[in-house]
Amino acid sequence: MLRFLALLAVLYLYFATLHPHQRISHHVFFNAPGPWAIAHRGGRGLWPENTLYAFEHARDLGVDVLEMDLRMTADDHIVVMHDRAVDATTDGRGLVSEMTLDELKELYAGARGDGDFPFRERGLRVPTLREVLTALSSSRLNLEMKAFTPKEASSLCRLLQEFDAEARVLVASFGQESMLAFREECPSVATSATFREAFVFVVLHRVGLGSLYRSPAVTFQVSEYFRDLHVVEPGFLESAKDANIQVQVWTINEPSDMKRLLDMGVHGILTDYPDRLLRHPAFAKASAGKPADALAGRRR
Repeated sequence: MLRFLALLAVLYLYFATLHPHQRISHHVFFNAPGPWAIAHRGGRGLWPENTLYAFEHARDLGVDVLEMDLRMTADDHIVVMHDRAVDATTDGRGLVSEMTLDELKELYAGARGDGDFPFRERGLRVPTLREVLTALSSSRLNLEMKAFTPKEASSLCRLLQEFDAEARVLVASFGQESMLAFREECPSVATSATFREAFVFVVLHRVGLGSLYRSPAVTFQVSEYFRDLHVVEPGFLESAKDANIQVQVWTINEPSDMKRLLDMGVHGILTDYPDRLLRHPAFAKASAGKPADALAGRRR
């Protein structure tokens, strides 16, 4: 393993020397100062995940960013759904990729909640991204492509352009090919690092070569730990800051962990319980220094 990491660092050093080092340029998506409260799946600990109901309530609660997951239907519509199958969050069965939009719209979203989610009679439906962009026209959105092909990533770009939403979205993906295709089509849109890109940065940082990192990504969205590796620690944050790359940590639900990470200096936290996060004093202080337009939607 150590030999592999050393080889990776040497190879990256070789290619990095072909270009002068540059910090990532500031992106308009990050015009509002942090720290940021990011509602994971719209705040799935409070409301039915990935529904307009959740997104609108999280917006009204005062979060900075609404995070959601995107999948493609069998007839090429982009819908908001985390799992491959609809079983866990609707009253239906089957894979999203094998269902048409009309079939999905027949299902009730949030229908299988337990006692903490009494939304069976609310008539909630699986939203399309088009519906989200229409209903949340002034909100910052964090969109994660789930199992997108490069062609589907291009379709996402065209939809964002249709709504003139490039400046207010951050696009994420674990898939390298889909992310490269999206960046090719939508170079002006902010993107987070893929798993591969974040891994390379972690390795370079660990061997003291973090300053050589190259990527179009403007943020790392990572867990604090990857297996036994402590990823988000002060040195990692400092290296990312030197490259002008934001660090946002998922999925943090305990107030004590929120406090510790905010004190460490992370830029944002993805949480299922944005109400807990917004109680932290850092958000009151951040609000006091934000211009009025940056605070649109942050209501307490």
